[in-house]
Amino acid sequence: MTTTFTPKSFTYRTSLDHVLGRTGVALCEGKPELRVASPPEFKGEPGIWTPEDLFVSAIEVCLMLTFAGIAEKRGLRFARYESSAEGFLEWDEISYRFTRVVVKPRITVGDAQSVALAREVIERAHQTCLVANSVTSEVAVEPEVIAS
Repeated sequence: MTTTFTPKSFTYRTSLDHVLGRTGVALCEGKPELRVASPPEFKGEPGIWTPEDLFVSAIEVCLMLTFAGIAEKRGLRFARYESSAEGFLEWDEISYRFTRVVVKPRITVGDAQSVALAREVIERAHQTCLVANSVTSEVAVEPEVIAS
């Protein structure tokens, strides 16, 4: 029995309000408000989420969620997933752009036999992460998989 995949389209809507100088409030229906600003290096307020933070975080979160979904489908049980990410913002001829984002997941599995499967799953997640596939920056994934 073959399953036919029918692609769908989705629309995501956000808005901004309470804009004052280089700060504002990002809104998305049914979700908490998020105060946003320019980063301090671009005359913004410290301690507030910036587009740059959200960009790097979006890639990192998408990779984790893609990993979790594929792991579930493949029957991989993992004890822990944690990660860190760095985005490299550089001048590129006429403006700044993210040239590279490096995500470093640390995945803990229950036994040595699951290590290879976890590596396969994180590689597949890297290949299919929709946010990473939607940006022009290089996205590198440098996983560490350990058995507890």
